[in-house]
Amino acid sequence: MALSAAGILLCLVLVTTFLVSGLLAKFVSGDGSKGAARTAKFAVSGSGFSETVNLDVSMKPGEHEDRSFTVTNNSEVSVRYTLTLRNTTKNLPLQLKVGGTVQADFDTDAGYVYTSTMPPNDGSVHSLDISLVWPDTPAENTDVVYSGQLDNIAVTVTAVQID
Repeated sequence: MALSAAGILLCLVLVTTFLVSGLLAKFVSGDGSKGAARTAKFAVSGSGFSETVNLDVSMKPGEHEDRSFTVTNNSEVSVRYTLTLRNTTKNLPLQLKVGGTVQADFDTDAGYVYTSTMPPNDGSVHSLDISLVWPDTPAENTDVVYSGQLDNIAVTVTAVQID
């Protein structure tokens, strides 16, 4: 009986010593280096938008409205930016042209999405020129039901670090 009690006591002492030594190591160890860390600068700017811009468009058949959006990366990190244009009201038969090409996805709920990347400290201006066009053909585009209507185009730009 005494031998069993001594064996149990020895096991308890070994387990306790193991647990206390790990705890002691956490409080005794340290780092003597004088290193410091800082966050990288994130500075993306642009024109033609703030965070979300609503463009109220009132045009006539055969007219177009041109807009330009620019983005500049002066960050210390690479940046991916996304420009989204959505026709939120779809009152007019408008088309979106980018580089002279009609963008079919402008008519969808998601809208037209343009994504590009910029290297760190790029400093160059990335520009996207768009044209909102009200074609006068086919004939139904000139229907009187469009009289007095306007469209609301939501422009959203987001920029995220990709490094």
